[in-house]
Amino acid sequence: MENKMKFKYTAVALTALMMMFASACTNSDKTEKPEKSESTASSTAETQSTASTVSMPDPVPVPEGGWTDETIKDVIYINGKNLELPCTEDDLGDGFEIVPDEESDKRLKEKGSTTYELNYCGYNVGQVAKEESNKISSIYFEACESETSHNVREDYPDIPFSINGVTIGTPFSDVKEIMGEDFSDKGESGLISFRTEHFWIVMHNIDDKISTIKVFYH
Repeated sequence: MENKMKFKYTAVALTALMMMFASACTNSDKTEKPEKSESTASSTAETQSTASTVSMPDPVPVPEGGWTDETIKDVIYINGKNLELPCTEDDLGDGFEIVPDEESDKRLKEKGSTTYELNYCGYNVGQVAKEESNKISSIYFEACESETSHNVREDYPDIPFSINGVTIGTPFSDVKEIMGEDFSDKGESGLISFRTEHFWIVMHNIDDKISTIKVFYH
């Protein structure tokens, strides 16, 4: 009974967190995107060059018996280092910046959790969720123009983040081969959703390439 109640609480908490991410995306969609320029193209090239110099580990074989908390956390990498959630902004490494926001600060103080925009080398690449401890509990990378868009941003930079080698832009058809049966779409076209006891990983695809990666930790 206790485990059942714990599971229900966890499911509700994660669903609420998903809704927070979606709400933040909707609000950010209302902000006008700057027109592309030669300087923007140059900055994107520099950012991609920076990301390409980061050494990321090769994929490991799918563990016998499938992925667990211990094995999945060992293959989540950012900036060439293992990312262990919850973490601090410093743990994200060079180039990543959580965008300061007074409204988010207020929500964090009042509600104990909220989301912030996440930049990489000056480009918005997603969001993070923070808890009362000011620790990052979840991280979300989104290459779509908006939450409801089926178009990938042309200026979305290469990011030094991967889950066992899977990152934004990885062919969707390769994910099952890299991550195993647990990471198949299970009939939900374009969507992968996988959970362990403490992790929830969600991936979406556009044009057979991973366009969204969400990692929730509870």
